[in-house]
Amino acid sequence: MKNIVKLTVFLAIVAGLAGGALSFVNGMTDPIIQEQKIASVKENLVKIYSSGEEFKALDVSLSDYPALVSVYEADKGGSAVGYIYETAAQGYGGEVKALIALDKDGTYKGLQIIDCSTETKGIGDQVAGEAFISSVVGKNIGDSIDTISGATISSTAVVEGIEQATQHYNENYK
Repeated sequence: MKNIVKLTVFLAIVAGLAGGALSFVNGMTDPIIQEQKIASVKENLVKIYSSGEEFKALDVSLSDYPALVSVYEADKGGSAVGYIYETAAQGYGGEVKALIALDKDGTYKGLQIIDCSTETKGIGDQVAGEAFISSVVGKNIGDSIDTISGATISSTAVVEGIEQATQHYNENYK
């Protein structure tokens, strides 16, 4: 009985020390990981909205927009010039993730597909191609966006994200 108590106490001490060490390491590395995530996001934001000088994540409720993940404001000279929406909608093989930039003048400034790796190669992944992206960029809000024949489900996922971003933009920033 004494051995069981000693082993139990020993295991409790070891588990406590291991938990403390893991907590310490997490506390040390978490800020670095978060900075890298922000740097990666900012790199994509600069690509899609090159005329923005500064980008900030907006704390907005997106509960009514299931395809919207986050919203960023693009600033130039201290004032908002546009908004970038991160979207994720169900495609054929999984989620299709994209960034769509809306300019204050009501045009789609940019579109970048972040991840369509779950879509069928050669068909669904056409949403990341230049032809589809250029068919969206430069259009005005309210213009129809065509889907890709043969990749209807994948391109519909992107269009769904664009439509929800447009709706949120019209209701909150227009």
